[in-house]
Amino acid sequence: MKNAIAEIMREFYEEGLPEINHPRVVEYYEKARNATSIIGMRRVGKTYVAFHRIQELLGDGIPLERIVYINFDDERLRGVSANDLKLIGEIHAAMYPEAAKEKCWYFLDELQDVEGWELFARRLVDSNRVQLCLTGSSAKLLSSEVATQLRGRSLDVEIFPLSFSEFLTFNGLVKTVPQAPFSPRTAGLLRNAMIRYLEEGGFPDIQGENLRIRNKLLQEYVNAVVYRDVIERHEISSTQALRYTLDYIIHNYARKISTRAISGALRAVGASDNRERISEYLQYFVNAYLIYPVSIRTDSLAVRRTNPDKFYIVDTGLIRAMTPKNDAERGWLLENLVFMHLRRGNNKIEYYINKSGGEVDFLVTDQNSKSRQLIQVAWNMEKSETSDRELSALCLARDEIKVKDCLIVTWDSETVLDDGIKVVPVWKWCLG
Repeated sequence: MKNAIAEIMREFYEEGLPEINHPRVVEYYEKARNATSIIGMRRVGKTYVAFHRIQELLGDGIPLERIVYINFDDERLRGVSANDLKLIGEIHAAMYPEAAKEKCWYFLDELQDVEGWELFARRLVDSNRVQLCLTGSSAKLLSSEVATQLRGRSLDVEIFPLSFSEFLTFNGLVKTVPQAPFSPRTAGLLRNAMIRYLEEGGFPDIQGENLRIRNKLLQEYVNAVVYRDVIERHEISSTQALRYTLDYIIHNYARKISTRAISGALRAVGASDNRERISEYLQYFVNAYLIYPVSIRTDSLAVRRTNPDKFYIVDTGLIRAMTPKNDAERGWLLENLVFMHLRRGNNKIEYYINKSGGEVDFLVTDQNSKSRQLIQVAWNMEKSETSDRELSALCLARDEIKVKDCLIVTWDSETVLDDGIKVVPVWKWCLG
């Protein structure tokens, strides 16, 4: 194992960093005697963010010899043990004895796959001479998990697929993200870009690919989550019910989903319908950053029992790759896009049902300022029945919970209603 670790480290120093043309818009946290955990679903660009941080260090005058990078997903490290991890420091000191005496930055990708990694990470964090960064797609790197293992000394940086503004610059559609007010030409460009963004999504490696290749890659991403992050990690032997559960979620995203409903669907196809096991499966997919639950805003257990969580998928392009295209579902697709935009912020997101039974898609609480906003999502507001339904639910909710800031996000409608509620097109809202 020593030879394998040495070979991987030597390759990093000889080959250097890959070219970084489009740095992600990410707030990177770093504090002495704390670990930084870069987390998120596979293929969202976590390693790219780590490489960008290394590039910043080099720009600040830190020599490459004081930086250690190892990807434990490398097949040469299969079977590495916790005891082998001490070899990293020994090999680095042998390669660069002078650099090893100074403060060094360790970037360890997928370290959590090594059984017993926690003690090694804790020892690095306790050292004054090592700044540790961990990256991974496992629940073991959730902030709560790392905080437990590292005695609260951890900062998490969650990475998502490209935001709309990142999508624009990544694909060369604009040099800099435009700001309001928008000229007619710019507005047209942004509308067309939003069509692409909704359909293709924001996973970096699929940008610019044709439909066939894009769908194939995105389907493989899901398969990797299922096999690597769920089946292998949780040692699941019978996978039929697991797969049917995920299939049910993907085909019913942005809607309330109960374990009872999933159980009934599984029973109909002859699969195991144990509801406790289904709850576990859902949590596994949440922990792999593939799906996100949103709960109802209520203090009543009875209300919560009759109103299960809604689930959203990490990327709209992934939804398109996994389901038949259906224009009847474009409103849900838009709602999923709005949720993921909100999820990128430091927000608590819930849905709300008013006393008349009308539903508001999102009650958003800014975790920093504690300000609240009600957001309704509708493809358009042209049909009077749609407009009346969405507006009525929003106004009743506003009066019940005393939230003044109310917004309706649409595909391309824009106006200010008589009672001050703004209607904003999604392409403009995402850049606001």
